[in-house]
Amino acid sequence: MGGPKLSAISRIPYWLVCLRGNGVQWIARLHEVYGSVVRFGPNDLSYTDSQAWKDICTTPKGRRENGKDALFHGPANSGAPQMIIDNDPEHHNLVRRQFAPAFSEKSLKAQEPLLQKYANLLVARGREAAVTATVVNMTKLFNFTTFDSMADMTFGESLHMLENNQYSEWVEGVLSFIRILPFIQLLKYYPILDKIFELIEPKSIAKMRLDNYNYTARRVDKRLEAGAGREEDVWNLVIRSGVVSKEEMYSNAELLMIAGTETTGLTYYLGMNRDKMKILTDEIRRTFSHSSEITLEALAKLENPEKFAPERWLRNPECDPEYADDNREAHQPFSVGPRNCVGLNLAWHEMRLLLAKVVYNFDIELQVGPDWREQNAYLTWDRKPLMCRLREVNDTAVASS
Repeated sequence: MGGPKLSAISRIPYWLVCLRGNGVQWIARLHEVYGSVVRFGPNDLSYTDSQAWKDICTTPKGRRENGKDALFHGPANSGAPQMIIDNDPEHHNLVRRQFAPAFSEKSLKAQEPLLQKYANLLVARGREAAVTATVVNMTKLFNFTTFDSMADMTFGESLHMLENNQYSEWVEGVLSFIRILPFIQLLKYYPILDKIFELIEPKSIAKMRLDNYNYTARRVDKRLEAGAGREEDVWNLVIRSGVVSKEEMYSNAELLMIAGTETTGLTYYLGMNRDKMKILTDEIRRTFSHSSEITLEALAKLENPEKFAPERWLRNPECDPEYADDNREAHQPFSVGPRNCVGLNLAWHEMRLLLAKVVYNFDIELQVGPDWREQNAYLTWDRKPLMCRLREVNDTAVASS
């Protein structure tokens, strides 16, 4: 297998690019040079072959599940691992089974009014910008929406960011903390450095790290003290089981809050590819005569509205032959196997709902260029502001289009 010579004996090249937020781009370039399997550290390999998903992430009968790298993920603040990195397969399965019903189709159908509430608040914010011809940062608006709705589902209470049109102090802290995660990872791989850092750790970093955990723990405690909530509430279902400890609730609440959906990038690519935007816009506005008709069930029946290049994915005579040989199995944004995303159903529904509501109600004009794609990643993407100009399209105009 190929890779930089230094990477065969040291992880330093990898850490340097990760600290700068360029790890994703660096590994992609290595694959261009060295092929489908790349060594980027003494014990680290990256694959682009779709078979790797099956070999690494799935567990055929009779084979033990591959473990998670405890150093890479680091210890949880509560002392209990999040469900996706729990190295005890049986315990992971037990905990996951308690959370999974909250993200079933039945549960999400019951929670649709909550999702609609925040989608409509997003549209209201967009209308304010459209009326005043103000250029609006869609990255912020989508973040407000996903954090508010996830907080309501997870804690039974919104963060009120859409209402206040600004980040809450806690979310600002979370987004800032994400940028130093590669540094914290690095320390865990080198115990001596970790011990030294414990002695000299700036109070600001310690506060940032603990504030995130303490805030989440307080919100979980408050929700538990409130007793029974909505029938399909996450904690109603988990509490009934009696098998998830409070520490595990804290850890997994942190996970649920930062694992929001990604609609910003999709909006950018649609805006940069006007022919694809027209396909989606025409279908949405032809299918629905009023914004209130846009529901989870109705959207699930549309022909792949969430994908910016439908010809890449649809297997029919109209497919662009350019994509006929694409290996679609290599694209697994929610992972595969027993550790795949427990909130997959929610993610798809939320992406479809938010995008459909925005496209139905507004014509979108990007105020950014191709360089918007050049973004840093610190375990998650550090998204740039996506500045857009919105022009409201009322129901009458939609009906006549």
